[in-house]
Amino acid sequence: LNGRLLQRLGVAAPRKRRWARKLLHFIAALAQTWQLPKRTLALVFTLTCIHWGLRYSVLYLVLRGLGGELAWIPSFLVQMLSLSAGQFSLLPGGAGAAELTSASLLTPLVGSSTAAAAILIWRAVTYYFYLLAGGPVFVCLLARPLLTRWRRQAV
Repeated sequence: LNGRLLQRLGVAAPRKRRWARKLLHFIAALAQTWQLPKRTLALVFTLTCIHWGLRYSVLYLVLRGLGGELAWIPSFLVQMLSLSAGQFSLLPGGAGAAELTSASLLTPLVGSSTAAAAILIWRAVTYYFYLLAGGPVFVCLLARPLLTRWRRQAV
């Protein structure tokens, strides 16, 4: 099915082989994942649901803290739509597009000043904090191979 689809799209043979390898690697990884103990899979699923439940509760809790009256479901929908719009913007993390979309969706519900403060806090907690915390880790992971390569070249 994958080969026929790629053939209809006019994909060259080397690229078709590369995509076939990727598909086989994915299937092997999925099979390996399903071989994990069911308790481990259930625990990972539960922790993932808790994580995303908490992550999608941040805007609701921020709005409640700012005195805005908005139920959890509309705040979930605002986040879902704004993060989806951020993905379509093709910017890293949807920076800018997520804020604009959430502002346009939240302003009629809670007012412009409350929406602006809530969006600033929400994105700081769920996006910018991750960038600040992950930045040094990324630099360390990036710098280690570069430093070893430079040391090998210097010798």
